Amino acid sequence: MQARKTFGVAALAAVAALMVGCEKTEPANETPAGGQGQAAVTNTPAAGVESDVVALPPPPKDTDVIASVGEAKMTWADLNKQVDEMVEAYGKMSGQPIPSEMLPQAKQAFRRQLVQQFIIEGVMKQTAAAKNLAVDDAFRAEQTKELEAREGRKLDELIKTFPLGEAKARAMLENQWLEMKVLETLVFPSVKVTDEEVQAELDKFAAEKKLVDDEMAGYAKQVADGTATFEDLVKANSAVKSPTELPADQLTWDFPKEVQAAIASTKDGEVTGVLDVPGAKAIFKVVKRTPAQPLTQADRDAAKAKLEAARDRVLKGEDFAKVAQEISDCPSGQRGGDLGAFGKGQMVPEFEQAAFSQKVGEVGPVVQTKFGYHIIKVTARDDKAGTVTASHILVKAEDKPALISLLPLIKPAPMPRDAESIRTTFTEQRKRQAAMDFFNAQKKALGVTCTLFPELAAEPPKADAPAAVTPAPVAAKPEAKPTPAPADKPAPAAEKPAP
Repeated sequence: MQARKTFGVAALAAVAALMVGCEKTEPANETPAGGQGQAAVTNTPAAGVESDVVALPPPPKDTDVIASVGEAKMTWADLNKQVDEMVEAYGKMSGQPIPSEMLPQAKQAFRRQLVQQFIIEGVMKQTAAAKNLAVDDAFRAEQTKELEAREGRKLDELIKTFPLGEAKARAMLENQWLEMKVLETLVFPSVKVTDEEVQAELDKFAAEKKLVDDEMAGYAKQVADGTATFEDLVKANSAVKSPTELPADQLTWDFPKEVQAAIASTKDGEVTGVLDVPGAKAIFKVVKRTPAQPLTQADRDAAKAKLEAARDRVLKGEDFAKVAQEISDCPSGQRGGDLGAFGKGQMVPEFEQAAFSQKVGEVGPVVQTKFGYHIIKVTARDDKAGTVTASHILVKAEDKPALISLLPLIKPAPMPRDAESIRTTFTEQRKRQAAMDFFNAQKKALGVTCTLFPELAAEPPKADAPAAVTPAPVAAKPEAKPTPAPADKPAPAAEKPAP
């Protein structure tokens, strides 16, 4: 079960999304920690709130109540004090203030997240008090152990990363643990998944798998006995209908070893047998292989000379960012070459060594990496955090890799499932639904109000809860290649959620 992102980081993330123009709408009902995660933020300004719309009513007074949960009240002044703290925290976390043109939207995003948090915490606290529930030391220790295992760091270390301060971090954790205590005591014990339901899902998987297996075996037989051409079968039946050209070494990223071996042993113009790829069954025709084409020394010399000329321009007084925008082959060139702050292990070795050895404000000598030639300007260094902030200009000088063109006959197939995974999936889905139903019932009983975002207090529509549904399999698409790392930075690992 996905818990809410802790420490208000979801609100900061929502504003980060605003910075790149993301706009999402919010569902009418949010759930506490044990249910659905933090919902997305709507960017539609409410009446009386900062906006570029003309002729809106005046903003609320400081003493006006924005939201209430039972006897608990949140005033306009309370809300905006917290919003100011979030704006400041965003600046600290991102290293730069929110742009002035985005500030009204950002503040409204923070307002909504904070009102949502106030309602969730208020409902769950008052429910806990009515049921005489509290977080005891044993439960706190259990939750701390799970958190530290998930994040790979001790709680005290995680607390120090919270942009709103350690005291607020600990208070927010206690609130979330109380929410979990309520759900685990009052809601989750009633969630059940029967053996019959699990077996029915296993039977469904077996039937779906056999259907795809038989279909693909039939296509392979038609190709083998010449009753249909591979191209015609692709056109009529495949989820992907055109060849895909990709670097030969990318096969190791895209396919299991058995598929790699089958493709490697298939001659140009011939087809493989039926293969298992993630989420699908496939037969591949090897259309063509193109050998690697090393870059000539003359091309490398020209690339280096181009970058050295750019460095001379900067040393003579031209703006580094302007030159980067003009000639850099890295996507960061659009930002004037800005890479932001990075630590060791995030860049290719030659680039990292140069960046961490240069003085702040210095434009270093030309550095060669596997991507080409770079010049680096270090703009800040944080020895305590072990990071540098830098910009760079890249002129690419890369060998052209060996390529392989594949035409797939591919059909979506159900992902393998076992009894344990089915039971876990159904249980988590039902816990989320049960948490939502419980929260909405408690919200109604407590008479929650919200003038600023009425939908947060609205009674949910009457509808039967859907039965647990196994997610539909996603067909593997050979043409959907992993995004290669930027020239300056290898692809990062999946970012961990905040504590």
